[in-house]
Amino acid sequence: MKKKYSEEVEKLFKFGKTDLSEDWPNYAQELNIRKKNADELIEIVKNSNLSHAISGFKISDFAARHAWRALGQLKITKSVTVLLDALIDKKNEEAFDFRSELPKVLVLLGFDIILDLEKFVRNPIIEWDFKIIAFKALVQFALQNSIYRNNVINTFSELFAKYQNEPIFISKLLNELFKLDPIEYESIKEIIKNDQYDFGSIDKDGLMNFIKLSKLY
Repeated sequence: MKKKYSEEVEKLFKFGKTDLSEDWPNYAQELNIRKKNADELIEIVKNSNLSHAISGFKISDFAARHAWRALGQLKITKSVTVLLDALIDKKNEEAFDFRSELPKVLVLLGFDIILDLEKFVRNPIIEWDFKIIAFKALVQFALQNSIYRNNVINTFSELFAKYQNEPIFISKLLNELFKLDPIEYESIKEIIKNDQYDFGSIDKDGLMNFIKLSKLY
């Protein structure tokens, strides 16, 4: 039986179904959900099957989706551990919409979670497709503030050293890095020149733009 939550948080279970639209409700304005509700929101994400927060399931199953969005909007930084744990939780292995929205949630949490994300992507037991999700957020932080630009490149370099025999993974990382136009980094140029990526997975437009801007050829 579902636990009884505060009046504000209970509304999430009836708030309705939603999709991958970028236009999220403002949960503070519309439902009066505040930072005082953080622990309840975290508990919903932690205990729910996030694979069910999609079309075809009950309206109440979407409470988890509203909860993870609200955690981002309210900048509940302590939720980052629960969100990352939920990402790799077996019960959420088909939570594709959660994976899609998580980078945005992480960025909303703010710069204070960068160390948590770097630790996550460097964890050798984490599968690389999960690392990509956290890396996307790191790149967005670098786009917001150039002070984090070198951090992202250093993280990429560490990952490349360990996973250079996983060209699809490297391509997906490069696809994110291309958003930064990292033309000043010789290490990236060398990877491109030596074709150390998977051509089928690389962002062709991003690759061509990088080659043009860096005058690689």
